[in-house]
Amino acid sequence: MTEQSLPLPSRTSLWVSGVWRKEKPWLAVVLILLGVWVLDAAQAGQSLELMLRQLASVAPFLAASVLIAAWANATGADGLISRAFVGAPTTMIIMGALAGALSPFCSCGVIPLIAALLAMGVPLAPVMAFWLASPLMDPAMFALTTGIIGVEFALAKALVAIGMGLFGGALYTSWSKEML
Repeated sequence: MTEQSLPLPSRTSLWVSGVWRKEKPWLAVVLILLGVWVLDAAQAGQSLELMLRQLASVAPFLAASVLIAAWANATGADGLISRAFVGAPTTMIIMGALAGALSPFCSCGVIPLIAALLAMGVPLAPVMAFWLASPLMDPAMFALTTGIIGVEFALAKALVAIGMGLFGGALYTSWSKEML
């Protein structure tokens, strides 16, 4: 039986199940907004407006991350990047945590870069160290923290970011060894 000859409810249910499998995050956002709208329509409008403003403020960073990943893939730089993460697992985790703490990516902007690193074949432990350290500290946040709170706090926060990356990478490494 082809899709053309299926009754309308079957085609619709196939389409819905296909969309649900592929687009769960977007559908979850829509369902949450619909739930808020049912409970408080005025709040739903405010929530939608806030969500769109936040998306617009993060969009340049997401676009930059996607463009960097695409550039790395198109030019072959992804091979150079993945070779930088070759060696002893401890060294790779340290490099991932340091690179994460020094990178200018926020928690949303780092996601495409994480996907690109994993697609390049970088092991998960150093990627985990990178993604844990990255949103905690970056050069702009270091400068802002130094100006508002002081250099001691900024240095402590940078060290904590690196430490969190090291802890996450090491924890994953020990966990994955136990699972094998």
